[in-house]
Amino acid sequence: MTDADSARPGVPLYAYYVVLCLMLASAFSFLDRLVLSLLIDPIRADMGLTDSQVSLLAGPAFALCYVACAFPFGRWVDTRSRRSAIVLGISLWSLATAACGLVRGYWALFTARMGVGVGEASLNPAAYSMIPDYFPPHRRGLATAIFACGASIGGGVAILAGGIVVQRAMETRPTLPGLDSIAPWQFVFVAVGLPGLLVALLFWLTVREPARRFTPLETGEAPKMCEVFGFVGANRAAIVPMFLGFGAFAVSGYAFQLWGPAYFMRLHGLTAGEVGMVFGLGYGLGGTAAILLGGVLSDALVKRGRSDAPILVSIGAAMLQAPCFVTAYLMGDTTLAILFFVGGIFAASLVGGLQATIVQSLAPNRMRGLLAALFGATVNVAGLGIAPTLTALLSDNVFGGPMGIGKALAVTTALAMAASFTLLVTGRKSARALAAQLAGQPISSPPSMTSSVPVT
Repeated sequence: MTDADSARPGVPLYAYYVVLCLMLASAFSFLDRLVLSLLIDPIRADMGLTDSQVSLLAGPAFALCYVACAFPFGRWVDTRSRRSAIVLGISLWSLATAACGLVRGYWALFTARMGVGVGEASLNPAAYSMIPDYFPPHRRGLATAIFACGASIGGGVAILAGGIVVQRAMETRPTLPGLDSIAPWQFVFVAVGLPGLLVALLFWLTVREPARRFTPLETGEAPKMCEVFGFVGANRAAIVPMFLGFGAFAVSGYAFQLWGPAYFMRLHGLTAGEVGMVFGLGYGLGGTAAILLGGVLSDALVKRGRSDAPILVSIGAAMLQAPCFVTAYLMGDTTLAILFFVGGIFAASLVGGLQATIVQSLAPNRMRGLLAALFGATVNVAGLGIAPTLTALLSDNVFGGPMGIGKALAVTTALAMAASFTLLVTGRKSARALAAQLAGQPISSPPSMTSSVPVT
């Protein structure tokens, strides 16, 4: 923490308003990203697809464009207006989601999903950069947790409201102006996509671009791209295990978000509306409470001198969620499966806001956009590029087809959590040392890999 941070009497209410707006944007991004998980079986039936083909829509179609556009948006965030990047991104992904309901054919739907990835690539780099400029270090855990609540609220609403809309659409078969025939799943995409344009308008009219607050090692000028990647390479002992560790978290997270509804509908006979209740209450309420709890725990530990608090809480979350999810996926009793599943969601959600805190602590201000883009690329390649397809391939080719989805989810989760635990434990000391050096604090063992890298 700098002297300016220490002298600051408190955090203005407007800063919390901004982070709430960021949370709302995040909620709509996850709503648009995950509503497909409730529509898997209707899309499969209409288009005659396999689980593996649907997984390409859920994962690679989104993830490839997200990764490709994350770095241009990250550079934009480090050098230009972050508010403008968010407004553009929200508008793009909202229109692309609505387009998913208007296109005809598999590859047209694939292309529309790519558009969702392009727009959503803007949000995390901009939010990760803006929040530290509104909040001092000892308040960032809660602030980033509030932002991360958008994922749980958006994910919960996607399944809860989506389940209701899907069931209602199946019963009434609504139409859209100018279109004589539209499938219920197509109507859902349009219904959840267009309201995002109102969020973009709200952000444009009410959110101000904050002044940048630089770390003690910075001059305030944006570094060149080669310097950013040089910084990452020199600090790879800290950055690589953290990014890959949270990437493994994303594999488990997107596996349950995208295939969890299909698992409960196929093996436990739940309707779309009943699955919506499970996810809406478990993910929307329990997950949101867990994200806030994780942020509060992290801030409390930071105040006690544990600068590696976000990593410690994340390690504990990995140890808790693995047995909960694996038990849920292999449980024959529906009630117990739901209880263990909700417990897994709670444990997984503890890290929701902590990943942003870690990225912020490992990057100077003018590098946060690109570092957040690199982090987002890592997490989305793992979570959306690997998790949906790996789970589907295991189900289709190892566990006998659609009814083997539970065993496939159990294997995916066990592998992911073992990898996450190992990586976070391996990188914890190096990450703690780098964060301390960037903050201008004394460190117990100097991270020699940073000393030769200028931060301009």
